[in-house]
Amino acid sequence: MKLLPTKIIALVAMIGICSISNADSGYRSVNSCMLNEGKTMDDIRIANSKWVEFVNENVEGGNINSHIITSVVGDMTPGKFQFVDSFPSLESWAAHLTAIESIAEGIAIDAEIREAAICAESKLYKAEES
Repeated sequence: MKLLPTKIIALVAMIGICSISNADSGYRSVNSCMLNEGKTMDDIRIANSKWVEFVNENVEGGNINSHIITSVVGDMTPGKFQFVDSFPSLESWAAHLTAIESIAEGIAIDAEIREAAICAESKLYKAEES
């Protein structure tokens, strides 16, 4: 009986290691944004969660992640934040754009995000494990 929990712990550890190594390569899209007047970070969190679910359902292979980051040290302007989205390949990044621009649900989610914030700067980076 004692072996079962050990096997479960080992399996969870292996999954975690695989997740970490996959998270260290691919592409990162970084969008610098500012909340629109009357909107909150909760509005952003809700819309971004919808975005993540939508792109993973509509991009073959999925495995797209998103983080909302705010400054802890440095420029702490209220309402200023960034989206950091992780894509496993350039193809998945391009496919997410197509889905957001051509499927009604994606267009609506994108509009919801634009209603909550203005994202004035966008960059795409290649990420390599080191």
